Amino acid sequence: MTKSINQPWAITEEFKTRYGKTWAELDFQFQDKISQELFASDPMNVLIGELHVAGNRIPMRYKDLIAYAKSIEILSTNLYAERVGKTETFEVSIKGRESMLNKCELGRLSTTLTDTVNTCAKAYELGLYL
Repeated sequence: MTKSINQPWAITEEFKTRYGKTWAELDFQFQDKISQELFASDPMNVLIGELHVAGNRIPMRYKDLIAYAKSIEILSTNLYAERVGKTETFEVSIKGRESMLNKCELGRLSTTLTDTVNTCAKAYELGLYL
């Protein structure tokens, strides 16, 4: 079974209609197995999995996840604080791949990345190595 953060296959048609295809398909999928030795010796450079956003599949290392989680969270928080329109889109670049996302999609991207970082940290603490 695929190890996924958002489990897009379980999203109802109602939510897909309300928030859009990009929002519904946004996900992070973990590698099948992450090497215990690599994660213990050099956790920052371990390939954790792929971020699926706006039709792109972006491979992410642990250090990439941490960096992008912080920057996307700041961007998302600022957009909500500024009360931008729901349909207004913003260009987001992740590892050189640009995507046009609205405020709601940016919020989902932020929570997805943050949840992924937290899941990795907890899995390591528990010795699960995903």
